[in-house]
Amino acid sequence: MAQANIGDTLTELRQRYGSAQDMGAQMLFEVRLVKGQIVAARGSTDPENHFTITVYFDGDHSAMEVFTRNTSDPAKANLTQSDIDTILDATKEGQTWRSVQIPSGRVTWVRSDEKLIARFSPNKSGNADDASVLVIMVNSK
Repeated sequence: MAQANIGDTLTELRQRYGSAQDMGAQMLFEVRLVKGQIVAARGSTDPENHFTITVYFDGDHSAMEVFTRNTSDPAKANLTQSDIDTILDATKEGQTWRSVQIPSGRVTWVRSDEKLIARFSPNKSGNADDASVLVIMVNSK
């Protein structure tokens, strides 16, 4: 099970996450979490356990990944703490994530190499269309 990383090219992302839906400036991958790894969802029969990763690019390389749960079932549309922990663990690349306080109050982590930050935005409305998201992106500091 290979892992995609921020900074990967589209070819590398497709090799790791599988096929994608092209949305212009972004690509959508359907994945699932298996034994602490993010893997392609193709061939899987449990769509309620799927996640969508929306990948944004800076030139030819990924710069931001937005993780959401499969929102086809509103009761399961929100990321759980376990989901967040698994995604952060799968994206640490030998580093650690530490929680930091930011003025907006959003739950935020910085990876120990300070190359990436992660932010969690919960679903405050309760509507499936406003699902919770975990954003992992290049740290611009």
